[in-house]
Amino acid sequence: MVARDRVLALVMLLAVCSGAGAADKPMPNLAQGPGCLAVPVETCVAWLKATMALDEGFIPAALARRHRVDVNGRPLGGNGIVSLTGKLPGRLEPMLIVLRIAPDDTIVSAEANLLQNLVAAQTEQEYDRSALYDMAARLYGRRCPGLVKLELYRFFHNSVKPRIVSERRDLSTGINGLHRLTLHATGLPYCGAQFGYTQQIEWRGSANPESGQSIVGSASITLQ
Repeated sequence: MVARDRVLALVMLLAVCSGAGAADKPMPNLAQGPGCLAVPVETCVAWLKATMALDEGFIPAALARRHRVDVNGRPLGGNGIVSLTGKLPGRLEPMLIVLRIAPDDTIVSAEANLLQNLVAAQTEQEYDRSALYDMAARLYGRRCPGLVKLELYRFFHNSVKPRIVSERRDLSTGINGLHRLTLHATGLPYCGAQFGYTQQIEWRGSANPESGQSIVGSASITLQ
């Protein structure tokens, strides 16, 4: 019994040391990485793995789906898209990254969700909470080596927000009708890429979102 307890204690000590080593692992310089635009998809995935905690168990299947064909050799739907999930350092909320791939396996656009919408954001702290800079810096990489957090926020606040347009769709009617409001701005040049923002709100019931029920929303940025 004593020997077994010693073995268990040693295993726990090794686990703690291993965890401490992982926590002390230095973060790569985001401005020096390859980013996720116009690079091979494997390069982008390796870069994201080095800078955030990707759900690695799903990566092989996600990469395999981009080349699926049917029994006649014809490409299946969903080809050219790789979806990844993970978490940013110090954050508990899951992040979704969608990569659109050209036939030569290079990335033509990268989309990432944000942790809150930006239409109502006013302060640096509110922009921080959205993870806008965290994801933009990873997707840009060395394409935008001089990316400064506050300058990015000002670009969004002063250039993106005025270009946002809204589209309203009533997907169904009645007491439990489904409604969707989409806010988006696309094609804004920034740091060598086209920057876009999309925000969606869906709700049921009243056509007025302020009186609706089951309200859900999402926000994302796209670089291409």
